Amino acid sequence: MDHLVTASNDHTPKKPASAAIVRRQVKRLPGLLAWLCMAATPVILLSGCQLVDMVRFSYANANATIQWAGDQQSTTVPFTMVDNHIIVPVQVNGSQPLNFVLDSGAGASVIIDSRNSRALQLKMGGEITVSGPGTGPDPTAHIVADTGLSLGEVSLQGLSVVYLPLQAIPFFDDLDHVYFDGVIGAPFFTRFMVEINYDQQLLTLSEPAAATEQPSNAGSGWREVPLEISSGVPYMSAQVNPTADRPVTVKLLVDTGFRGALSLTPATHVDLDVPTEYLESVGQGLSGEISSRVSLSDSLTLADYQLTGLPVGYAIDGGETENESNGILGNEVLQQFNLIFDYPNERLFLQPNTRFGTRINADRSGLQIRPHVAGGIIKEIAAGSSGQASTLQPGDIITSFDGIQVNYQNITELKRVLASGHSSVNLCWLSEAMTHCDDLPLASRITDNHLFKP
Repeated sequence: MDHLVTASNDHTPKKPASAAIVRRQVKRLPGLLAWLCMAATPVILLSGCQLVDMVRFSYANANATIQWAGDQQSTTVPFTMVDNHIIVPVQVNGSQPLNFVLDSGAGASVIIDSRNSRALQLKMGGEITVSGPGTGPDPTAHIVADTGLSLGEVSLQGLSVVYLPLQAIPFFDDLDHVYFDGVIGAPFFTRFMVEINYDQQLLTLSEPAAATEQPSNAGSGWREVPLEISSGVPYMSAQVNPTADRPVTVKLLVDTGFRGALSLTPATHVDLDVPTEYLESVGQGLSGEISSRVSLSDSLTLADYQLTGLPVGYAIDGGETENESNGILGNEVLQQFNLIFDYPNERLFLQPNTRFGTRINADRSGLQIRPHVAGGIIKEIAAGSSGQASTLQPGDIITSFDGIQVNYQNITELKRVLASGHSSVNLCWLSEAMTHCDDLPLASRITDNHLFKP
């Protein structure tokens, strides 16, 4: 995912960065936002005054102070999963808990324009212009200085965060589309051991010194994987087999904010070929539409654990390329493990959980669905799909599937049903305030396009 990098990897005071360093550090927005719908590679365009603001931004985050409510120096909070995003309760300047996404691919923490965040009455600082793929206008974000973010029994005080107004986020049409209030990124990952227990849906933050023995005492099945921490975000080596007996070693951004399974950027690796059997996937970048091709891989190997038959997106016009990486490992795969991020020692611990080995399927409906306050809103419908052949239209809101009411917590299950081997699924939806129900046939969308290979 694309990210704005401002946090330091150690705990010592830093001098303000030079303008040249800041230019390198602020290439991209936080990861989740650029990848909410598909891959993107936004940059931040800085004038002279904006460079001064970003120097202050970097300095503030490098020197943010940690405050523990007690002597334990460890805190555990529950989380929920919404559309493959980890949602945790975060207080902003002592507010009531808001819903933030835990995003290891985000180089900064972010507050999103939402009903909840508007009530905070934040004081906006300098502006930054953000740009990404597509032909639309470049949106503007703001810096909010001297912000406190609290999670459980710990808080970081004196942070500078990015504030994104609604008009800067093209994939949120209005406040009913906004299902989280912000993003927790590198400032937390760089300072704490971060344990994500997907089985129990618990997040634990610990002081590195207090958690030194935690991985080795956590039980069997844990594997230690080296991480490379660059620009405040983690990368790991993995092996992908696009086809049988054709392993390719790739460097992947480990991104809990990316809802997908695996995205690769063929332009970054000589052995990564654009597939000829695929389905087209069109998403929304910060400045317009972008596209990728989704194909089934033979296998993906992490440490000595292997997943097979994985749908992989191949970014055609955009994708993860920062720090000489080849793609992104997303939460659809990561949630099959329990994880411990240890940035100070540049390592990740993996332990297969109860979901390990669960098959991940490619979509068979053609519907691109996102959370909505009333259910799941259809953002796009793929050409030639069963969704296009139905009476469903973009903007319709799916309210139930097979008799189950759609809500934030089960929208991922809706998508899994639409990708399953079922021959059809019964949907009910709202269209222009009218309720409709019908069976939607499901069919494979991966076809042989070798004659059209570019």
